[in-house]
Formats: sequence, C-alpha cells, structure tokens
Amino acid sequence: MFPFFLALLSIFYTLYFLIAQFSHSSFIKDKSKILIVTAHPDDECMFFAPTILNLLRHNCHVYLLCLSSGRFYNKSSVRKEELRQSCKTLGIPAGNLIISEHGQLPDNPTIKWSRLKTSSIILKYIRHLSATIVISFDETGISGHLNHIAVCESLQYLSIKGQLPEDCEVFLLKTVFLLQKYLGFLLVPLLYVCTNFCFVSTFHDVKTTWKSMKNHKSQFVWFRKLYIIFSQYVYINTFIKL
Repeated sequence: MFPFFLALLSIFYTLYFLIAQFSHSSFIKDKSKILIVTAHPDDECMFFAPTILNLLRHNCHVYLLCLSSGRFYNKSSVRKEELRQSCKTLGIPAGNLIISEHGQLPDNPTIKWSRLKTSSIILKYIRHLSATIVISFDETGISGHLNHIAVCESLQYLSIKGQLPEDCEVFLLKTVFLLQKYLGFLLVPLLYVCTNFCFVSTFHDVKTTWKSMKNHKSQFVWFRKLYIIFSQYVYINTFIKL
C-alpha cells in the first residue's frame, strides 16, 4: 500500500511540475491593466497569490485595491504595513497598492458592507486606472466572510447596471467545498484540465506565497500556518467569468 501511495505522489508531483513550469493561461493578455479587489490585508496572499505572480511574470500592470485596513483588532497601522511588505514580496509596486479606509466598510465579519458604497469605490478605481480586468471573490467569498461577499455583490451590481466600461472584464475566484479547499493541491492537474480560467503556481511561487504570508505577523497564527501549506488557493486559482 505504501509503495502505491509513493508512486501516486511521484506522478502527482511530476504532473504538477510540468503544468506549473509550462502552462500559460491565455485568457488574460500580456501587459493588461489588472485591478485585484480584496477586502482585508492578507487576502492578497491567502487567496490570490498564484494569479498575482503569474500576471506579473507576463508583464501585466497589477494593482491591488484593499477595501479595509484591518481595524477589527484595532491594529490598522500594523496591518497596513504588513500589507505593504507582503506586496513587496509578491512584486506589486508600492505605487500600485491602494488601501481604502471608509467608515461604511469596517473590517467586521458580522457586518454586510453597503453595496452602493462598495461599488462606487471599486468603479472609481476601475475608471481611474483604466483597468481592463477586475479580479475578486465569487458570491460565496471563499470563506463565507460577509465582507468578501459584499465585494462580489458590488461587482455584480455594476455589471447588471451596465456601469462597467465596455472593455472591462470581471473574473471571480471560485469557492470550493471544504475538503477540496485543503486537499485540492493534489488535484491541480485535474483542475487545470477541467477549467478554462486558471493560474497555477510554480514551486518558486509557492515559496514566495509562504514568505508573503509571513509578513502578516499579526495574523500568522497556527491555523493560518496550516492553511498556507495545504490550501488549494496557494497552488492554483480557478475563476468564473462574470
């Protein structure tokens, strides 16, 4: 039984290595202007690192809009600096980081953000940056966090109301069920074949993601240490188009 398990593991790592090294997702053109919208400091590395690192590798202009500064534990200044360091590790230029701090958008898992206010902030930066691609959470918000869900609902609102620029496309990071979330790294080859919109981390990307998460020292507790090792979102991002 053990030799069989080792054989399967070696096959997985071989396939993963080949996919990670030679895959190129063509659904986003090189040198595009990309706006990634998150809710909190650390979302960028916990959920979107494979995407960020792949886009930067293909000379895209990546901007990060973080819609809160992490005030939930009254550590706003600490968490903003941690986010700056995380972006530096990932390779996002300092001038491409936007941290929004609005009273109607508190960092609080029990408060649903105002759809109108959230959408107005997002639209402001889409227009200001002339972004052609927006990337964010899907309607379940990966972890079910109300702030994450509010971001998706705001993008859906902008789309329904026809307020997004004609050349702007929106891609939403797919939520997966719990077992897949923490064992999905074993399914990378299958997920890559079965989806049209995805980004896969190289081994170097994975190490960069771990390093990025370590910058969030105030948040780097034991369960996040396990998350950053096992989570599918460290190894592959799969998307649906809005």
